[in-house]
Amino acid sequence: MVIYNYNNIEQNFTSLESFQKGNRMKNLVIALIQMKSEVGNIDNNLSKIKKYINDAVLNQVDIICFPELSVTGYSPECSPEYAETIPGYSSRILSQWAQDKQITILAGVCEKNHNLNPYIAQVICTANGKIFKYRKTHLAPHEVAFFSSGHEFPVFDIPQVRFGIEICWELHFPQITTFLSLQGAELVFCPYASARTPKDRQQSWHIFLPARAYDNRIFIASCNALGQDFGGGLMVCDPEGQIVVEDYQGKESMIIVNLDSSIIEKIRNPNNNSLFQSYYPKFLKNDLFKKE
Repeated sequence: MVIYNYNNIEQNFTSLESFQKGNRMKNLVIALIQMKSEVGNIDNNLSKIKKYINDAVLNQVDIICFPELSVTGYSPECSPEYAETIPGYSSRILSQWAQDKQITILAGVCEKNHNLNPYIAQVICTANGKIFKYRKTHLAPHEVAFFSSGHEFPVFDIPQVRFGIEICWELHFPQITTFLSLQGAELVFCPYASARTPKDRQQSWHIFLPARAYDNRIFIASCNALGQDFGGGLMVCDPEGQIVVEDYQGKESMIIVNLDSSIIEKIRNPNNNSLFQSYYPKFLKNDLFKKE
């Protein structure tokens, strides 16, 4: 895992080195899930997650991503009651499955934070037994009173790809995707628990997800929770901003997508005069953005 602090972006990215290190993606297969999670019924939610993992393995999936707080269920008011440590009960179970099935698993867990409000976290369990986590940094207005915010934007390496994670509300902040891309991420997973209807979710994602993918020359893979309060939705965009696949039927489902690494290889080649090569902070005219 590689971690940088957002406030140190100028200091960290001054050469081609970080891009070239990230230019290593191989063809891979990902799976995205839209599913209902029952608040507090962790074992039942894990049982459902396991079924999707088993189906994904039969289709040679490398990474499977579940929605925001998919393990514990999404309920800001009840979050302290069902929060757990990472590593902890759920993450250890997921880690064992990841090792047994040789797959990387991303699932949403409400993480304990001592005596403070818990974190909205996405646990990452790799095929070699490692457990990582990403804590949501930008909380939605209705979440601020119930959760603590994270303070780091890590990227994660597996043999096929370097990837990052943005959770739901964070996709409204374009700088986060850019920062992950600057760290060499070739793919960003975006787990959601959003209350929009399938039609509204589709319209919203069509506005900004292709833009995040195109502007940062990165794959975007998004999945939303389902249920009484959540409308679901699945979507994948390629680094050209093209929508590869989407699903807004409002039913529990899994989509499996083959990601072609040649798109990334072409765009991120240092010899290619791509827009991507102009993203270094040293090229930004920061003085234009200073308040008088």
